[in-house]
Amino acid sequence: MKILPIILFLFVIDLYFYLGTISTIRTFVNNSIYPVFYWLISALIYAAMLYVFLNYEKRTPSIRFNDSIVYSSLVFIVFIAKFIGILPLIIDDVIRIFKYLTSFFSNSNQQSDLGRLNFLKNSALIISGTLFSTLLYGMIWGRYNFKKNYQEIFIRDWPLGLDNYKIIHISDLHLGGFNNVGKLEEAIEMINSESPDLVVFTGDLVNNYYDEAVPYIDALKKIKSKDGKLSILGNHDYADYTGMKRDSAEWKTNFRKLLKLEKEVGFDLLLNESRVVSNKKKMFNIVGVENWGAGRFNKDGDLDIAMRGVDDSIPTILLSHDPSHFREVVSKSDYKIDLQLSGHTHGMQFGVEIPGFKWSPVKYRYKEWAGLYEHEGKQIYVNRGLGHLGYAGRVGIMPDISVLNIKAKI
Repeated sequence: MKILPIILFLFVIDLYFYLGTISTIRTFVNNSIYPVFYWLISALIYAAMLYVFLNYEKRTPSIRFNDSIVYSSLVFIVFIAKFIGILPLIIDDVIRIFKYLTSFFSNSNQQSDLGRLNFLKNSALIISGTLFSTLLYGMIWGRYNFKKNYQEIFIRDWPLGLDNYKIIHISDLHLGGFNNVGKLEEAIEMINSESPDLVVFTGDLVNNYYDEAVPYIDALKKIKSKDGKLSILGNHDYADYTGMKRDSAEWKTNFRKLLKLEKEVGFDLLLNESRVVSNKKKMFNIVGVENWGAGRFNKDGDLDIAMRGVDDSIPTILLSHDPSHFREVVSKSDYKIDLQLSGHTHGMQFGVEIPGFKWSPVKYRYKEWAGLYEHEGKQIYVNRGLGHLGYAGRVGIMPDISVLNIKAKI
């Protein structure tokens, strides 16, 4: 089984962390209790890993099965906390080896103290405990802590009659891991409370399979807006991570049913095409491309096809899931695109965002990862995602309902 080498590797980390910290823990906890408690928790974690692995290929519209993301997230936070926690212990062992070698080759008769440094032992526990607590907090309180992010965006030649035009931008629902219909309805109530002129969804409705979205059809139908609901596809909507071949009947059936589901919930899905949005006899273009991502991500998006017949005498807003499309293609093109709306990054679901400052490790992969940016005279706004993927939580970068107030740039 492919899982066994992974479990063996994690067991080595487990054992190393245990041996490095047990002497400190024993000063607070009974000698016999801690080993039993430690290895019992570890055994439960390994059992959860096996459960997720053995059930990975299963899929069902039932939201009960989606608890797998909770199990896998608990495994993740336990071992990432231990893995980061052993770094001070590794430093300590390097120092001890250096001391031993120095003592061995020295002519001095003095014995070196080869015991662990208390500072580094304590650091291992503090780092691990802090990281575990933070990530657990993100699972319990951050996962569905929806936040409205308000943003004014100025567009040249925007019709004055459409000043303060309100677009709700959502992205990355990943309903395969959402796990709570009531929570999605709570987010939809927040959307509807804004009385938006237009709602746009920039892809990744599911993790892989169309039936992940089945329990949420009625909830998604409740999204309201004056001028409609437009959507595009994200990289996960193509089921490329399942191993299915695109020319297989299974893949075609899954994809066809996903497209049908988008229509059923009321989304006008744009597949390398455009629409003209008309309000109070004032108009603008919405162009939607299929997913296009830099590197190994699929490149189904075709801007040239999508822009055919687009009237460039009126403003154009582009929907494109992956923000890397902006620098790689859109900003280099001659097309008059005033604003691109994207998602995909999730803000890595981890970072710091306070007024005047935001940071996440994902910024080292994507230059545009959350909020509004301008490059070579064109603008892009990146939604932080409403759902989650991999880790069933959020720390610092909350689930995002972007409220975009579009104004004329004078």
